[in-house]
Amino acid sequence: MFRIWKNNPDFPAMAGRASAGRRDSCVEVEENPDMAAKTVANIFLIYSPLHYLAAESVAVHFEPGARNYLFYLKHEFKDLAHPSKWDGVNFLPWPRFYPKKGFFGGMRRAGDNLRLVGALCAGATTIRLHTPVIDTEAVNYLINFLRAAFPGAAFSVRIIPDGLLNIRRHPLGRLKRMLQYLKKLKKVFCPELDYYTFSGDRVGSDDAIVDRIYLLPRFPHQYDPGKVAELPALVPPAAGGHEGARVPRALVVGQPLVDFKRMTTADVELVTQGMRRFIGDCGISEIDYKAHPKDSRRELDSSGYRDLKITCPLEIHLSRHSYDLVIGVYSTALLTAKMVLPESSRVVAYGMNRMQFRGDAERGDLELSFDKFRVEIVDA
Repeated sequence: MFRIWKNNPDFPAMAGRASAGRRDSCVEVEENPDMAAKTVANIFLIYSPLHYLAAESVAVHFEPGARNYLFYLKHEFKDLAHPSKWDGVNFLPWPRFYPKKGFFGGMRRAGDNLRLVGALCAGATTIRLHTPVIDTEAVNYLINFLRAAFPGAAFSVRIIPDGLLNIRRHPLGRLKRMLQYLKKLKKVFCPELDYYTFSGDRVGSDDAIVDRIYLLPRFPHQYDPGKVAELPALVPPAAGGHEGARVPRALVVGQPLVDFKRMTTADVELVTQGMRRFIGDCGISEIDYKAHPKDSRRELDSSGYRDLKITCPLEIHLSRHSYDLVIGVYSTALLTAKMVLPESSRVVAYGMNRMQFRGDAERGDLELSFDKFRVEIVDA
């Protein structure tokens, strides 16, 4: 057995201690006098542009007097945050993707992450963990760790939006429930890594530790209404015509389909060609392509599309640049585009009839969501 907290060269020594109930399960923390007056510590974990916009909205509109700390789990999202809006912005490396070198590299990385987050919670009487889901190990270990390290603090989890994941519940099957207990075995090697087991929806919406679920405006859902809080518009809607006279332009929203087993390669080719014809029939020749972060194969890209490389979230880009047409298959960006763009802009979900759904309920929920937001559904 090894201990990750003591004599760790990757972190400076910190004064003070909050006991976790055993001598080798502790977090050493440093008192910050500037934070002493703020007794609520909010931890926000994000790994997508939508997560960031939602986290910022929660911090600004719901937690203005608290200590608000943002953690991004992947390097590519380091430029999203506005530091002036946060009490701290830190990289919290996802252990599966950024393990430390040597034996038990992933577990040692997870332990370091726990210590980093715990250090910022010193002196808090209330700790709230904001995350899109609680089942992933990059997030889950923080629940039991923070509750044990700060037993005198009120602790809860609050869910932030993850787009179309939130239109329906995703109950954990028996196998996934069993796997949670296998993850608990990591305690044998590192006592701090104590997986929080739960049942019901994999997001965590059914669990008592989740006391609030933030959702996008007017977003359909199947959650307990007593837990749901609706966010204001993440980005103010575009006023329309703010670019003056211009050439009509379309935006194709890419996403992984073959890699996510949603379509065959042949279906993707058919949909890609059909999208191109549809855009042409709309009289548009200027076309941007926005790749999804996981769209490494650029499955919906086509010759002549302009690669849209932006550092800001797509929703903010859309608020600054009007498109006559935004088209994709079933991306959350289609919903947010409808929220942000002027009414004159068309938003189209193209080729959903070629998708492999995980049951009729998923198909129905997705079609209902697009219909609610007036996203056009066009078959390929």
